[in-house]
Amino acid sequence: MSITFSRNTTWFSAILNIAGVYHILWGISVVFFPCFWFDLGSLSYPNYMQLWQFIGLYEIVFGIGFLMAAASPLRHWRIVLLGFISKLSVTIGFIYFYLKGGEPTAIFHMVLSNHIFWLIPFFIILYNAYRHQYLLDNEIIRLNNVHASELLSFYETNHGENLKDLSEKQPILIVFLRNFGCSFCKETLLYIQQLRADIENKGTKLVLIHMQNEEKATADLKKYKLSDIDRISDPESMLYKGFKLKRGTLAQVLGWKVLLRAVYLFFTKGIYLSSPDGADVFQMPGVFLVHNGKVVKKFIHHSSADIPPYLDLATV
Repeated sequence: MSITFSRNTTWFSAILNIAGVYHILWGISVVFFPCFWFDLGSLSYPNYMQLWQFIGLYEIVFGIGFLMAAASPLRHWRIVLLGFISKLSVTIGFIYFYLKGGEPTAIFHMVLSNHIFWLIPFFIILYNAYRHQYLLDNEIIRLNNVHASELLSFYETNHGENLKDLSEKQPILIVFLRNFGCSFCKETLLYIQQLRADIENKGTKLVLIHMQNEEKATADLKKYKLSDIDRISDPESMLYKGFKLKRGTLAQVLGWKVLLRAVYLFFTKGIYLSSPDGADVFQMPGVFLVHNGKVVKKFIHHSSADIPPYLDLATV
């Protein structure tokens, strides 16, 4: 099946409005007329009808969420994602128990209309939300024609010095992080902790760029004894765009190489994935050596699991 990207979100809104109204009405029918669907399918009543009515309330909440998401489907993709995961889970569960002979055929019609039917349109909305962000990111990068020295002068570290001035005093190795919850970001910080002295002995200053707030950054960097390091908080990732660092594709962020390395890090170094705390999980990292306002060397990650040659990059 070929899925295309669409900038016309009108039908996405229509689908979510229909989904919202449907789920609210279905939920109301379960709450106020709990026996109706069992009578319709000639099914025996459950022992605890109240639990069935709670499912109705659950569907009403989802319906309200879909109506809210309909106002801007691509922006509120997280609500759609929750709905998709819920419906996919129920579908998989039904198939499993049906194949074991534990589900009557009559339930299939309910699962079809409440869950299976919505999987494809929800998936298409999610795919377009992903593509929308990816293309928007590329467009911002394409339109960013600011000269490197001017770009560097826009951003100040937590110590109040802008990058251009720092680069004129000595070479600076700018390390763009993904997010502090990322396994590979944690690995990067371990590398920096281990190599910091060697890098600074080369006369190069380290500067970290991250997408979290300063309070979060300070707390996380303390774990690696790096809380005193120069850094810049860039929650909108505009400095990332200035250095042409794109959002990663699914393969770059969740490909087999990435997943296998994440498993490897867990078992060998005890590094595990944690909450990104609002940072863009698709943002790719990079490392740049800047001197006198110019990029001297750079390493652009092909996947989020790549390991840059930090010591080589730190040498002018």
